[in-house]
Amino acid sequence: MKLLIKLSKDEAQAYKNFADMCKPQDMTEDMFMKVVFITGFDQMNKSIAESVQKYAAANKEELAASGITVFEDEDGEVRMAETETLNNDMSGADIKPPTKIEKLVDNMVEPDATLDELLQSEGPTKYEG
Repeated sequence: MKLLIKLSKDEAQAYKNFADMCKPQDMTEDMFMKVVFITGFDQMNKSIAESVQKYAAANKEELAASGITVFEDEDGEVRMAETETLNNDMSGADIKPPTKIEKLVDNMVEPDATLDELLQSEGPTKYEG
């Protein structure tokens, strides 16, 4: 995939200054831009996950009315599960542990992909279907 980003003169100069200060000498300009983009994407992903956790923690009753039970573990991590599933099988034998909200957001991108794997990719993947 190719991305074209149009920058104003000031934005282009700011990027050039940033790249001049931060880019390792042995890294190509293309690889540096890829690292910057993927790192920013990863940070945005984490920010969204945190927002969803905060929303879930603050709106337990509203989510419960929608059929979602919100759990907070001892570390304060927010998890969710379908209330109907919990009520149908109180033994818990068929219930998987509640899914972490962060995992839900991470899987929107590419499941289990690491930054290194994304940076080492040769280009876009062609999907046929």
